[in-house]
Amino acid sequence: MSLYKFGENATVGVGTYAGEAARPYVSAAILSADTIANGYISVLENVHSKAVLRKFSGAAIQANDNCAFSTPDSGQLTLGEAILEASALKVNEQVCNANLRATWESAQMRSQNSGAPADFTTYVAQYVAAKVAESVEHNIWAGNWQKDLGEAAPYTAFTGIIKQIVAGSPDRETTSALPLAVADSAGVSVGILTALEAVTSGAEGAPATIIGDPNTKIFMSRASANLYYRAVAGTAQLQFLNDGLVSRYAGYDIITPAGFPNDCILLSKIDNLYFGTNLLTDHIQASVLDLQGVTGDDVTRVIMQFSGGCQVVDLDGLSVWRQEIPA
Repeated sequence: MSLYKFGENATVGVGTYAGEAARPYVSAAILSADTIANGYISVLENVHSKAVLRKFSGAAIQANDNCAFSTPDSGQLTLGEAILEASALKVNEQVCNANLRATWESAQMRSQNSGAPADFTTYVAQYVAAKVAESVEHNIWAGNWQKDLGEAAPYTAFTGIIKQIVAGSPDRETTSALPLAVADSAGVSVGILTALEAVTSGAEGAPATIIGDPNTKIFMSRASANLYYRAVAGTAQLQFLNDGLVSRYAGYDIITPAGFPNDCILLSKIDNLYFGTNLLTDHIQASVLDLQGVTGDDVTRVIMQFSGGCQVVDLDGLSVWRQEIPA
């Protein structure tokens, strides 16, 4: 597993840290999430509780035939808003030192260029940070959302992008009780090319405001992308697969965040999707507690407190295809 690496001279001492002092530990847990690290979503790092996301629409051009200032009856500039609410989050992890010590020592003996930290407590903190980043990643997209309505949502730390879309009931949404596959099969599956066609065109496809925009992206899981590659392989020449065009569809770049759910496709601009956290405020905390010298237990506890949440700015500025299994 690839662990988030702190700065070259950074170390983790045993103790409790808050505000500025806690930032190196909490940022490792949040900012190394695949979606955030690669800029697949817009990020606000100074949200303590709520943030107001502004959206403008309208505005019209009129003939400049006099010196008067007037507002046209149609196409007036309007200001709307969406509220990003960050949920209070915490991490309470207890790591058995014995389970990690062998790996840590092996990494230390590789060479002087080994990525493992010299201090074992730092190694434990990095291990936990990687696990937290993985959880943040999945919650960004699938938090509080489940495609099978008869089952509980697998990620519940905060409400993710897909659930925000479902709750907002956008007009440009296509749902199916069937999963994605390479090709259509009546009563069994929906072909990936059919779903992509629905997302990018048609009555419920891409809204006019984002069609052809170079900043508009197609989001899908890595498993769904594999279905797309296999579908293209069955209809196109090998040269098409090798020149990078397979990572695009209908002119849109395909993005595959690590936490994006299967059987779901989203078409949106990156600046329409937001994640907010209180990383740049004084309301974060991190604790690294080695209990061996306190209780005699050979364990290290890592505790973090921070916030996180997602929001879609404009539900009319996207389209989505997703599987929804009735309860």
